[in-house]
Amino acid sequence: MTRVGIAGAGWPGAAHAKGYQDAGGFKIVAIADLIPARREKLKSEYQIELDFADARELIERAPLDVLSVCLPTHLHMETVLAALKKGIHVVCESPPALDAAQARRLMTAAEKAGKILMYALQRRFGPAEQAAEQATHKGYAGDLYHARASWLRTRGVPVGTGWYGEKARSGGGALIDVGLHLLDVAWHLLGKPAPVAAFAVVHQRIKDLGIAELNYDVEDLAVGVMKFEGNKSIELAASWVANQAPQHNGTSLRLYGTAGGIEVYTPGGATMYRNFTAKGEAKASPLKPPKVVHHAAMMRHLKGALAGKHPAAPGPAEGFALMQMIDALYKSAATGKSVSM
Repeated sequence: MTRVGIAGAGWPGAAHAKGYQDAGGFKIVAIADLIPARREKLKSEYQIELDFADARELIERAPLDVLSVCLPTHLHMETVLAALKKGIHVVCESPPALDAAQARRLMTAAEKAGKILMYALQRRFGPAEQAAEQATHKGYAGDLYHARASWLRTRGVPVGTGWYGEKARSGGGALIDVGLHLLDVAWHLLGKPAPVAAFAVVHQRIKDLGIAELNYDVEDLAVGVMKFEGNKSIELAASWVANQAPQHNGTSLRLYGTAGGIEVYTPGGATMYRNFTAKGEAKASPLKPPKVVHHAAMMRHLKGALAGKHPAAPGPAEGFALMQMIDALYKSAATGKSVSM
């Protein structure tokens, strides 16, 4: 039985706990959180024996094989480094770190420790995303060359404990928070090509809308374009708050290939379009999702990686690459120019 600790008992920590339970083969032995009520809730629900107020104390005192880091972004690096130094495998919530420099340091530390560092970009393990991945691996869409990805919240400004809107603690706003997840899925489905250039524009309109209770210093809407080797591309849009048609609230991901296209998010799940007529007509073919999805699938993947069946993904190198892309998009927005990578 693999012994697990969870640092952070908020929504992500609770989702990790459920994922470990559903995947089987894991025992959650310790939880850490500053808020006693959150610790007690998870302790009771999952029969956890040990609890701590501080994550570092959990790392030092609890008998762990794996640690889930579900803390604010600015605490990721120090907590992951401490766990790796202690010889503990790590599953770290997204974003991987505040920036690419920190992500590089974590990648180096994981390699030196010889331990798994896996980032919890859980959208890869959703039913529609996994169905789309199976179809692309089988070549149904041909060579994928473009993705149009968005996560546009009409009203969805995260509040939490107040750190989301502070760049020093979050790394940024809508782009690094929700945009990163769609960027990861789109890049993953395109085959993870090497990035070549980035261009972006960001907006901060929260105060103008009069809905923010906190003093945000980050963007609430971002739009970017990424170019990759092989002349592949991604359009990306992300918002916490935007005045848009209510039905546009949510996620969208469209994949364009030489033999067909895939609409990942529809009411009926991922859908393939092939055999286009001269007029551009094509039959919609729903793609069958796997039975194990979401955090249970993510933790089952981790279990396979721990057993040596496959590398953990997304791993430290992918996390570093994604943070390089995010950094480039922010740099482009700040300078008003395209950024070469």
